[in-house]
Amino acid sequence: MTLNELRLLLAEALKGSELLEKSYFAGGAVRDYVLFKDKKELVLDVDIAVEVPKGGELLARLIHERLGTTNPVVYKSFGTAAVSLNGLSLEFVHTRRESYRKHDRKPEVSFGTLQEDAQRRDFGINALYMKISDGSILDPSGKGLPDIENRVIACVDDPGRVFSEDPLRLLRAIRFASRLGFEIEAKTYEAIVRDRDQLEHISKERIAMEFEAMLLEADAQKVIAALRLLTKTGILAIILPEVDALRGLKQNKYHHLDAFEHTLLVLEKSEPSQIARWAALLHDIGKPQAKSYKTDGSVTFIGHDKLGSTMAYELLKHFSLPKRARELISMLVGGHMVFKQSGEDGSRIKDSTLLRMADRYKDDLWLLLDLVEADNSAHAPEYRMPKQVVCLRRRFAELKASLPRFNLTGRDLLQEFDISASKKVGELLQRAKQAWYDDPGLGKNQLLEILRPWVENDKEMS
Repeated sequence: MTLNELRLLLAEALKGSELLEKSYFAGGAVRDYVLFKDKKELVLDVDIAVEVPKGGELLARLIHERLGTTNPVVYKSFGTAAVSLNGLSLEFVHTRRESYRKHDRKPEVSFGTLQEDAQRRDFGINALYMKISDGSILDPSGKGLPDIENRVIACVDDPGRVFSEDPLRLLRAIRFASRLGFEIEAKTYEAIVRDRDQLEHISKERIAMEFEAMLLEADAQKVIAALRLLTKTGILAIILPEVDALRGLKQNKYHHLDAFEHTLLVLEKSEPSQIARWAALLHDIGKPQAKSYKTDGSVTFIGHDKLGSTMAYELLKHFSLPKRARELISMLVGGHMVFKQSGEDGSRIKDSTLLRMADRYKDDLWLLLDLVEADNSAHAPEYRMPKQVVCLRRRFAELKASLPRFNLTGRDLLQEFDISASKKVGELLQRAKQAWYDDPGLGKNQLLEILRPWVENDKEMS
């Protein structure tokens, strides 16, 4: 539902309660309403501030009672409560003032006025409120509406205080600027550059969450805008030095851009998913370390794919991405060069090699082809090979549709050769599979006969 539809529902439910005139939508939902109200933006989660001591918990319980929400989850130390209403997440909090200790983002919280609540927020655009009773927009700091009008991101208070309280706000400023297409106000920008080292006091996991919010924007141009701001402010060198090291790295004749600009172009061509965007961002991070020169003086980056794979895994581990995600991204980074010698239409690669690759990458093969295609499209125009991946996709699909399955199992080996279960079974299966790659017409009995000499030789040796 839209914010106004939710307001009408809550206003009706709160009739007769003293909380009605003290309750306000706050923060991002109000900002987006002011920005996009003509588009009737849907809301998925909403913050509600109540200018009454313990008002968050009180309102959550009242809404639960009158609208049948999920049971309130209450966080007494922060004075907050949360419920779910028809899949919509609502978080309630009393208006508050906060005080912070240095390098500690957990504030001491107490009840405060609406004005004090606005002053504790990060940027003017996020310090707006909508009164639930009548829908009026309130701007207690006096900065929110002018900042939206002027399309600027500016701290709601002294930037030094705002960023020292929570240095993650340095990244949030860049995320909002790139997402909304706003400029960062001069004093706020100066403070970002000045205070960027404070990000060293923030956990990698929190940084990764904020960075991913930029990386996964559906509009790739917003991702690129964010990365340019991160480099311009010097923040990229702090949070992702491996990517920052690509800036200015000149490449070989196959490229018309340096490694960083090439990476941005690959990102532009990638799907807005966690796996695809991270793989695109990290696919060349091995190049600075792998850089060497041929005898003719030209640059080469032999092995950068494998080196980059290892680097990507460790980087994503520090950022606490799930193991499956970092394994997959690392695999894509390590495999993005495997088709480079397959020619304009992929015809230089044999069917047996394609089978090996299909077996190695399985369902992830299509993600790898997506990365290869995005990488190809970002090369110098004369080396882009636009038909390569299209043809490879077709060949893989034809192989999958026309070939019989490899149907030899470990059980078959145990029964045929009277051997015990051990790692030797896996080695024999792999030998059989290599033979099948070269001749997919081989059936189970033929594969067993190919393996027989190896088994008998092993028995003689033992």
